[in-house]
Amino acid sequence: MVLEKKSEMTRFQILVETAASQPQIKQSEIAASLGITPQAVSEYIKEMIEDGLISSSGRGRYKVTPLGVEAIINGARELQEYSRYVLGSVVGQVSVWPAIASTDIRKGSEVRLFMRGGVLYAGYGGEGAPGIAMSDARKGEDVGVKDLKGLIPLERESVKVVKVPPIESGGSRAVDGERLRGQLEGMVGAAGIEAIAALNKAGVKPDTIFGAVESLVEAALKGVRGTLVVTADMAPQAIQKCEAAGVSYRVVDLAGRE
Repeated sequence: MVLEKKSEMTRFQILVETAASQPQIKQSEIAASLGITPQAVSEYIKEMIEDGLISSSGRGRYKVTPLGVEAIINGARELQEYSRYVLGSVVGQVSVWPAIASTDIRKGSEVRLFMRGGVLYAGYGGEGAPGIAMSDARKGEDVGVKDLKGLIPLERESVKVVKVPPIESGGSRAVDGERLRGQLEGMVGAAGIEAIAALNKAGVKPDTIFGAVESLVEAALKGVRGTLVVTADMAPQAIQKCEAAGVSYRVVDLAGRE
């Protein structure tokens, strides 16, 4: 996924530049556009040729393959979803941003907004989008921030999808509680009766059982890692929602397959 690593974003950009200029491309121009060395561009292109994303007919002539076109489309869709999230949920048309004060704050002082544990905080120094505090606030209180400049830093997290057997295949009785506990990390959601029963067996109370899939996806978008324990027949829908939101995921099947 292009947003997971800087190298993946660079590969995506080079792939797009190649598609725009093919068949004759100038690696020096791509390097200058992306702010990297021509040698780095050459190495990326070699990797993408090996991966089947680009074909070469020699003498600087390159062409994006059908697989490469598919990669461009998928990357563009991911960026589009992220852009919609940023513009709709992060930037929007908000003139005053409510945040939790991470320290005592003085009215009129410049603060920085940042995400921590999926919650928006305001504090002094460090990274974050700068703005002006509209009131005094003690640590832990809510405070309004205006004149926000720049974007609030966001790092997506992933969702681990842990499948438990449906009742026809044994349900929670077929689940090893200790093994289930070992798979849990971050926020825990349960979708399906068998999933709730399996967590009960493991002695774990889920953080949410209502709209668990949506909650875990939203949490991941805001930088909170999570585990979704889900009845096997509900897993495809959960995976589809992760993919639609551009959230990376890993599936663990407690019936023995991963």
